[in-house]
Amino acid sequence: MTAASPRKADPGREPMPGGFDLRRLRQQFPIFQNNPDLVFLDSGASAQKPAAVIDRIADYYRTDYANVHRGVYRLSARSTELFEEARVKVQRFLNAADPREIIFVRGATEAINLVAQSWGGAFLEAGDEIVVSELEHHSNIVPWQLLRDRIGIRIVVAPIDATGGLDLPAFAARLSPRTRLVAITHLANATGALVPVETVVELAHRAGARVLVDGCQAAPRLPVDVQALGCDFYAFSGHKTYGPTGIGVLWGRHELLAAMPPWQGGGEMILNVTFEKTVYQ
Repeated sequence: MTAASPRKADPGREPMPGGFDLRRLRQQFPIFQNNPDLVFLDSGASAQKPAAVIDRIADYYRTDYANVHRGVYRLSARSTELFEEARVKVQRFLNAADPREIIFVRGATEAINLVAQSWGGAFLEAGDEIVVSELEHHSNIVPWQLLRDRIGIRIVVAPIDATGGLDLPAFAARLSPRTRLVAITHLANATGALVPVETVVELAHRAGARVLVDGCQAAPRLPVDVQALGCDFYAFSGHKTYGPTGIGVLWGRHELLAAMPPWQGGGEMILNVTFEKTVYQ
């Protein structure tokens, strides 16, 4: 008898190193069940949705849907409860100090624009500087350009080094007494470079600047602890984090958020409205 030849491992069936079972993972995503030959390599742009997310959205519309924060009947109270539970879950996800520091927006782009238009419009003036890096997504460049064109701030660009990561010495050299904000990615979408945010924050705070972190690529892939990072704002989107499209989060320190004027006006933000005056919550 001859010894049987070893069977070739099927990467779709065998657990990968570290207990990562690719087959079981794929089964959680209906798109792979409906497209068995699909190999999806675009999660950095937008991630596919697991069945748990799809089913929970559908169940909410089937069983719980009503206006949030605007009604006293049972369904509205239930929807408000679920909405605020989601805020607490995001607080825990980021290890934020207070659920009031979690602001739901339509995506990370809106989160960054909110900071630019509200915080930037209120606390920056002509000649102030914002430092960004060459690693930034357009959404962390264009809002600052719009603010520059409106009030005359200056955008300072920190370069990358030969490895494709942030050049820390060059970044530090670009901080000045006029630096008011550093807006920087946590994990670069184009190169995959991981920015040493804690060091960036330490250098920026030493210079008297606030720090906004674009966490779109980091939030789905890394543990994020905003208190440990020490930053002042952190933004990420739902659709890259295996969640729904059209939702995102801005985390900000409570004292900063409380000092920011409204950027957009509407119904839920108000305590009392007359034609002469509005009192905000």
